This record gives sequence, structure tokens and C-alpha cells, in this order.
Amino acid sequence: KVYIKTEALAAAMALLSGRPVKYAQTMEEQFYTITKHPCTFRIKSGIDANGKIMARKCEVWWNGGAYADIGPRVTQKSGFTAAGPYDIDHVSIDSYALYTNRPPAGALRGFGIPQLVWAYESHTDLIARELGLDPLAFRRKNILKNGRPQAVGTELVDTEIDGVLEELGRRMNWSSPFEKGEGSVRRGRGIAVGFKASISPTTSVAIVNVNADGSVVVHCSTTDMGQGSDTVMAQIAAEVLDVPIETVILVHPDTDVTPYDMSTLGSRSTYHMGHAVRLAATEARDQLAQMQDELGLPEGSNVPVKELFIRKYGMQAGNIVSSGSYKPPYQPTDHETGLSTNATPYWMIGATGVEVSVDTETGHVTVDRMINVADLGNALNPEIVATQLSGAAIMQLGFTMTEDMVYDGGQVTNANLADYKIPGFFDIPVEMENAVVEAVQNSGPFGAKGVGESGTFGVSPAIANAVDDATGVRITDMPLTPEKVFRALRTLTGQPLEDA
Repeated sequence: KVYIKTEALAAAMALLSGRPVKYAQTMEEQFYTITKHPCTFRIKSGIDANGKIMARKCEVWWNGGAYADIGPRVTQKSGFTAAGPYDIDHVSIDSYALYTNRPPAGALRGFGIPQLVWAYESHTDLIARELGLDPLAFRRKNILKNGRPQAVGTELVDTEIDGVLEELGRRMNWSSPFEKGEGSVRRGRGIAVGFKASISPTTSVAIVNVNADGSVVVHCSTTDMGQGSDTVMAQIAAEVLDVPIETVILVHPDTDVTPYDMSTLGSRSTYHMGHAVRLAATEARDQLAQMQDELGLPEGSNVPVKELFIRKYGMQAGNIVSSGSYKPPYQPTDHETGLSTNATPYWMIGATGVEVSVDTETGHVTVDRMINVADLGNALNPEIVATQLSGAAIMQLGFTMTEDMVYDGGQVTNANLADYKIPGFFDIPVEMENAVVEAVQNSGPFGAKGVGESGTFGVSPAIANAVDDATGVRITDMPLTPEKVFRALRTLTGQPLEDA
């Protein structure tokens, strides 16, 4: 996603020409418009004799490209989770946004979190292996639990990070022996877990119309880009008003008719707009109840909405209009310390486990099995949740294994889909599972919270950890191309290859 750029150009051309204008970029132009933030992360931890993480120091450097765009927000929002979802008493985090002679970087699914998780979960595995500890047990020993403050001072509430890890371990049969294979193809497994704060403070507003024909119209400015928000908003309105979901109509974003919403990003829609729709629908329900009272109907009479209007007006006429506005509580971070007791209304939790095969003669890595587990509160629509987790994981799989912008003097040399490799069907793991841990988010609408990014968090480090488990090779920069893995294998065996 980008800040306002192309929209202004299209609007200006429409004003000048007096005609509708569609602005379309070439594939090469799209590569230069916005990118994902490259990140360099330095991390150091102190561990006591019992395997407890006592201290962690993090330095994060974000390559923002030639223009700031949303870089400062990525630096701040993702920076304060850089220590990971662990209960650490002493934490120091420095996060910097840098200008460089590269295309500008912006907001992409995960908003910087996958880059951080790549680093701190690779680091976590390295610690566990160095100390001879089981990687899953080490994580569970140190994981944050409800009531404990995260690095910036905000307590975890209604989360189940440990439960997510437990479920991941169960589905991966982690406690059972794992066959690593013999010969040139070696097998390994790895896990990783990450978390993300919601963007805050933001506001969402919804309007609900109940019409005389029994239909319900929800006006909201949440954009459904395929993530299923229309379905979820319709579900919420239908549940509150106790009407069939088929009678609910969503009016899509239009500044002439739909009220304000901060934006459709950051996995905020289910929580924020869901609350606004719930409040608007509740007000409409109260007005319908008042209409029943005026008609002398007993409470719980369950007269259909259409019949209520006919009884009141003598015909199919009239309507009810209600609105709801939601903005969660928020405590700004202290400018000097970076601390806040309420930096986010909820936490998104995602973990991934993988099994890989590594061809040691070519460096090719195959992800044979992938399991994604998320804590998302109540799953309002399990099918949508599953597709969101799968889509997020496959997207991150591309960044992990194949996608790489190649530069020469600041110019992108592979700005086309022939040279910039995205995952195909044969790159997707043969076995792919999605699971949820439903820790009710009491502050959320019907106990729900967002899940659109959770599937991205743990994919990259889980694969790197599995490659290390299979071969003893640790890759510290993405993507994990066959050449990079093969070079690392040759170096490990004392036969390093010369640079081309």
C-alpha cells in the first residue's frame, strides 16, 4: 500500500480532461513505486544458567529508500516489538529509518514484523542449539503470558502465545523422533513465533439502515480486497439484529455515502470496523425494540422486521437509520523512554512450523510441510481465517525463497516477472495446515480480532531454522536461494567457492 501518489495524478488528469481517467502503471513502474522495507538487525541476548533470557539489545536499521513515505511509522511501530514475544526484564531497542538511493519502501503485509521475526527467531534457535536446549521448550520457557508487560510496558491481555506454541508442537509431533535422511538429501524441521501490535489509535464509523422490506444496509468504508471483510461485517450486523445474513447489503467505500474509516490496513478491520458495525446495529435493534413497545407487542414476540413497519405505517414504508463509531483507548509512548501502558488494543499472534528437504549437491530447499497456527480470538468465519493464513504464508514463502530485487547503481535490473520470481503452484508445500487457538479477545466484537498478517510472521525463520537443523548451515539474509545455500554448504565443509 502507498500514501497518496497515483490517486492525485488520476484526479488531476480527470479535472483537466473532463473525462473519467484510469491510471495504470507498467510492470517496471510498479517496481519503482514502492517496495518492502529491507532491514538489517543486530541482536544480542544474555541468558542465565537456567535458560532464562535476562537481557536483550536490539539495533534495527530500515532501508526506507529515496523518500520517507511510511518508513518512520514502520520504524516506530515494528521497532518496539523487536525483542520478540519473550518475557525479558532488561531490553534496549534502537530503531532507525535511513534514506538511501533505492526505490521508496512502504507498507506491506506485516508492516516490518516479518523482517524482525526473521532475525529474533533465528537468534532464538541459535541460542537454544548453543545451549543444547530443545527449541520449542526454550521458547515456551521464556514466552510472554497474560498479565506480563511486553518491552514497551503494555501488558498482554487475552492472548495465548504459549497455547499457540503448544498447538504447533502437537501438530508437528515435535516430541517424536524425526528422520533426517541420509545421502545427499537431508531433512530438517524448524519453528518460529511472532507477534504484532495493531495500529492505534484509529477510528471507524458505520451506518446501518433497516428498511421496510426487511433488508439491512451497512454503510462502511472498509475496502474488501478479497480478505472477506464484507462477509464478516454482514455477519456481525445479522447476528446483532437477528436477521438472515442474506438480507444484509454492504455499501462499498464512497465518500458521498459511506462514513469515515481510517483505512483498510494493519489487520484492523474486524476489530475496529467490526465494533462500529456492532454499535450501529445495536442502536438499530434498540429502535426496533422501541417500535415493538409502541405497537404494544410483548418483549420477545419476534415479529419480522417487515411486519413491524407494516403494522406501524399501514404499508411497507419507513426505515431506521443508526450509526456507530469506535476508537479504542490508547496511551501514547513516552518520547524519552518509548514506554506506554496501552500501546495497542490487541496483539496478533502467529507461529509457523516447517519440514524441509535440502539437496546438498545443489543447495535447493524444498518445503515439504508447513503448519500455521494463530491466536485470533473467536474465529467469526473459520473458512476466511484459513484462507488468510494460507495466503499470508505463501506470500511470505516467496520473500523467503525466491523474491529478490537486484540493483545496479540504484536501478532495479529484474523489474519484471520473468526475472523476479514469485512462488508457483509447485513451490507451495505439499502438506499445508492451518490451525487456530481461540483465546477470546474480550475487548473485540464477539471476541474477535484481526488475522490478515499473522500467517507471515514465522515463515521465514522457521524455514531457516529447518535448513540449519538439516545441514548445520545458518543463512542470515534472505532469500534462501540454491546458490546461497550451496555456497554456505561448501564453506561449512572447508571448500568455499570464489565470488563470481
